[in-house]
Amino acid sequence: MISTADNKLAETLKLLRNHGSPIRYEHTIVGYNSRLDELQAEILRIKLKRIDKYNQQRHTNACKYTKALTELGITTPNESPDSTHVYHQYTIQDSRRDKIHAALSEQNIASAIYYPKGLHQQVAFTNNEPEASLPITEKVSSNCLSLPMYPELSSEQIERVIRVFQQQLG
Repeated sequence: MISTADNKLAETLKLLRNHGSPIRYEHTIVGYNSRLDELQAEILRIKLKRIDKYNQQRHTNACKYTKALTELGITTPNESPDSTHVYHQYTIQDSRRDKIHAALSEQNIASAIYYPKGLHQQVAFTNNEPEASLPITEKVSSNCLSLPMYPELSSEQIERVIRVFQQQLG
């Protein structure tokens, strides 16, 4: 815990603890993710005993998404044949991302755009220099969308997500 009467220092410390971000996805300085409290740590310590089972279930869920979404022409995550992806996130790419995101939201299905800007577009990394051109990064940033992904995700929930895609793109 830090206590200060210095407002400028307090604002800087708030930025540092939240990835250097005063507004979601706008990073003005390089910061940290140090928001794990004792209760969250204890829950994670218990869940760690089941990590292999959770990773396998996320992988199974990802395979269901991949099978259905590739049939719709969606770019799905790439999994190297000599490794196993644990799918902390299941992030697709599609030029119709905003339409899909809105349709999922209308059905009360959570999805997220975690990377709306490349690092080269973040104030924390530009040092007020002219913006670099990284067209692949910019394309990915404008097309990526993360779908619901967690071990307890049911087949029915996955099918519901896929139905939204089918209705929007079919």
